[in-house]
Amino acid sequence: MKFSHTLQFNAVPEWIDYYLAYDQLKKLIYQLEKERVEEMSNNPNMDPEKATNFSDEELHRNNERFIEALDLQLEKVFDFYTEKEAELYAELEQLQIDSESPDFDGEIKPSQLEMLDSTHERRRSSVIRAAPKASEAHYVNVASTNNLSDLNVVDTLARTSTRRSSVSRKSFQSAQSVSTIAYNRLVSFRTRCIGLYVALSELQSFQDLNRKGFEKILKKHDKLLDGNLREIYLKKMVLESRPFMMETRQALEKQIERVEKIYADVFTNGNVNAAVREFRTHLRDHIVYERNTVWKDMIGQERKTMDAHVKDAPKPLFTIPYINIPVTRGLLNSTISFLIALIAFVVFLNVNIFGSRPENYCFALLIFCAILWATEAVPLYSTAMLIPFLIVLLQVMRNPDGSVMTAANASKAVFQSMFSGTIMMLLGGFALAAALSKYGIAKAFASHVLSRAGTRPHFVLLANMGVACFLSMWISNVATPVLCFSLVQPIIRTLPPGSTFAPCLILGIALASCIGGMTSPISSPQNIITINNMSPSPGWGNWFAVALPVSILSLFITWGILLLVMRPGRTTPALNTVKATKQEITRPQVFVCFITIATIVLWCAESSLASVFGDAGVIAAIPLFMFFGTGILAKDDLNAFLWSVVVLAQGGSALGNAVNSSGLLQYIAMSIKDGVEHLQPLAILCIFSILILVFATFVSHTVAALIILPIVQQVGLALPTPHPNLLVMGAGLVCSAGMGLPVSGYPNMSAIMMEDPTGKPYLCTNDFLKTGIPASIFSTIVIIFVGYGIMTAIGY
Repeated sequence: MKFSHTLQFNAVPEWIDYYLAYDQLKKLIYQLEKERVEEMSNNPNMDPEKATNFSDEELHRNNERFIEALDLQLEKVFDFYTEKEAELYAELEQLQIDSESPDFDGEIKPSQLEMLDSTHERRRSSVIRAAPKASEAHYVNVASTNNLSDLNVVDTLARTSTRRSSVSRKSFQSAQSVSTIAYNRLVSFRTRCIGLYVALSELQSFQDLNRKGFEKILKKHDKLLDGNLREIYLKKMVLESRPFMMETRQALEKQIERVEKIYADVFTNGNVNAAVREFRTHLRDHIVYERNTVWKDMIGQERKTMDAHVKDAPKPLFTIPYINIPVTRGLLNSTISFLIALIAFVVFLNVNIFGSRPENYCFALLIFCAILWATEAVPLYSTAMLIPFLIVLLQVMRNPDGSVMTAANASKAVFQSMFSGTIMMLLGGFALAAALSKYGIAKAFASHVLSRAGTRPHFVLLANMGVACFLSMWISNVATPVLCFSLVQPIIRTLPPGSTFAPCLILGIALASCIGGMTSPISSPQNIITINNMSPSPGWGNWFAVALPVSILSLFITWGILLLVMRPGRTTPALNTVKATKQEITRPQVFVCFITIATIVLWCAESSLASVFGDAGVIAAIPLFMFFGTGILAKDDLNAFLWSVVVLAQGGSALGNAVNSSGLLQYIAMSIKDGVEHLQPLAILCIFSILILVFATFVSHTVAALIILPIVQQVGLALPTPHPNLLVMGAGLVCSAGMGLPVSGYPNMSAIMMEDPTGKPYLCTNDFLKTGIPASIFSTIVIIFVGYGIMTAIGY
């Protein structure tokens, strides 16, 4: 939780205007940061290193506005604390006097209190027993109340019920011996004690929150403006101010102890521990109520703020009668797409195309899934969940002798295909990504690299793209853009109005993440599908040998296209720098790095260790056990895995197995082979690459891999000189090159959602068309020619 939310959540609502204005000071820091960057931009000869090295006098002079704002906040906190302290201490003195009053002491005795409590409980019981059944609920509510105004009602009811019950007259007469005046004074005194204890505890919380607020805002100032104000101002001003002095804190503690002692002497026979327990119960109830109210207010304010940046909800086109379900344009489009898929499914089930029932039914299933995946009428993973059911129901699986499998054998074969070493490797990759992100290793690496990128827009853009591409290798190109977008906020928020660097930087990170999707076997879902269609598995070493040169060349080409089209240096001569994290290295971080490096080394040496491990999925068990077994990752981290991607990969594996078992895949492959068998493998790769690039750009990378790669594999096997792995890997890499539209992949979808502080998107579809399409075309050319040469050299 952000400290601004923590402050508001824990503040006393009635005192909220007297706390440190943390958000206001934070905005001032951002403004000073922006002014400093603008000054550096106006003086291009200024050395950025020298611009950040201030002496104490220069620091005070250059941050006079911030120090003045801090002084005003400190004075506000001081005045309120002094006033509230005097008020509460005076109330405590009066409470002490009242507790020592002879009249007060004479009327209230501990023995009488015990008798009153026990008698009051008997009264409650007698009321409940004697009350008529029709009014029992009402009497229970009255009898269980603690309000003073209702106690007289309880007394009346008790006297009435006593006449009708067998309650002892002696107990009733003992209760009546305690006067109503003394009892009222007792309740009033207890209420004053509890109220004063709560108020003093809130004053103590006021101290802690404001002290922490000053520490955090000074830390943020020094981090963003390269100063040392925290060490100077905190020691000489904040901690020397009366509310935050050690003597003041100790005095407040003693006053709280005095209240506990007074309460204990009157109500708990001098037992201070019992008094503290009662006080804390009341304090906890008070805090729960206040926080519940404040939290609701915070959510309401947050929603009001977000309403200014979020588009209105789509208006319903019409409402279905009787059931009152509003139909929006999105729901209507999804319904139409699903009906089209269903109609095509039914039609192809009843059309004999291939002369074989399993092949006809499997083709209908393939068309049905392809339409649902392409239109996303239902979520992608939802379609994948339906595949095993339809495979068994339609009886499309065949035995090796050509006979149709029984339902039992078909279901067994389907579920066996849905869990493989590839799926296990995907889970291992998720574990590595979760650990690297959770312990800040990925963020620390990225911030240290970006802090050395300088202030020139060209190199800052290249550094951010390189970091995004590298991180996509290990934490997937789904999570990488989110991390990188947060890291570049210090750069984006200090840009001058109208600068083209912000959209250029965001677009560069998105495109680099797409390119990073081809760099390692676990960097994207399409790579998992690619490896699943390659036999034997390429291994990490061979994958790196092909993918790294291709991705590096594609990254530099995309960088050049961005510079040529968007020209970021023209409007932004100098930039703010990203600050490297300065946290100390911890033992969990060392452990995570060790397990990660060991796992990657074993994956790279998989082919040499095949006799030991057998499959890369077995190696993936190492990080899963080591991280979850040692507590590095917890159950919540396991729940946060991208299970939708896992289910999608499993559904694709089941569909591929069914298409292969039914004979449909071989039929399609032989038909395509007849038209391309006279061509060279390079020409065949070009044809499939163009087909996949179009499909991946307009639909999605993952769907393109799911539908087309099994066909590519069978065509490669049917060639006079088989090259299945060459064609599958080349086509699989092209899946990640489709980045010409906002819907082309997860990174592009994340980028198009980025907005400036006014709610205006940084990017539009035209930005992707101008840069994404050329980048896609050139990256595909690099894959076809450079990738083909490398794959041929390693024997594919």
